Amino acid sequence: MDFIKQAGTDPFLSEEARHHSLQHKERSILLGRHQLEGKEDMTTKAIIFDFDGLIFDTETCELKSFEQLYEKYGVEFPKDEWLRIVGTISTYDPYETLTGAHPQLMKNDLMAEYAALFEKIVEGETVREGVKEYIERGKELGLKIAIASSSSRKWIEKYLAVIGLDVALFDVICTSDDVKNVKPDPELYEKVLSHFDIEPGEAIVFEDSANGSLAAIRANIPCVIVPNEVTKGLVFDERVALRLNSKKDMELDRVIEFISSRQ
Repeated sequence: MDFIKQAGTDPFLSEEARHHSLQHKERSILLGRHQLEGKEDMTTKAIIFDFDGLIFDTETCELKSFEQLYEKYGVEFPKDEWLRIVGTISTYDPYETLTGAHPQLMKNDLMAEYAALFEKIVEGETVREGVKEYIERGKELGLKIAIASSSSRKWIEKYLAVIGLDVALFDVICTSDDVKNVKPDPELYEKVLSHFDIEPGEAIVFEDSANGSLAAIRANIPCVIVPNEVTKGLVFDERVALRLNSKKDMELDRVIEFISSRQ
């Protein structure tokens, strides 16, 4: 993930996130679809995954890398500030506190040290549990499979290879290279919907971050939160449809049923 970030809306302070209540209506449930009374049947046609922290937990690796870098120079890592930019791009510079405490340090050198720490920590890491099963089951159900990420395509392809997932598994990969605005802006998710020519209610998003979930909500797509060790303590918008500790907690078929019943 790039660390020179572009300012975005702060999901932690959003009135939109605090004061919007969920609307509930009874629906008849069908596997992989929901039937609206007096309306045409709606079918889940696509599942859309975030990448960092959701498919591959790069976020925990990033946090550990920064903590080790800061510890080396005897400076406390500003974790709360860093957490605010998880899942997005902003102007926050995680090296600024270090260079402020040690003016003799050069940012380029610190970035190189961080990169070396990250590659060492990420070595041996693998895909998050349940991801492969969701992809396989999605294929069996005839669903379109997508990635929508605030990171670059180069980053996504590199770490898909690291965890042994073929790029060809995904019908589309939409990244920061493809849009003007990344999460929490809905543009990434709207672009995926447009690519598949489907309605928001015909997709399900899987996210791990507050910024990512807010992007899905703003695109009117049902969002399932599966936080990682870094993001599990974040405040998520109350409009998320479902929260799981792991994709192992609920099979994809059950997730589709649950989401369908709430639309």
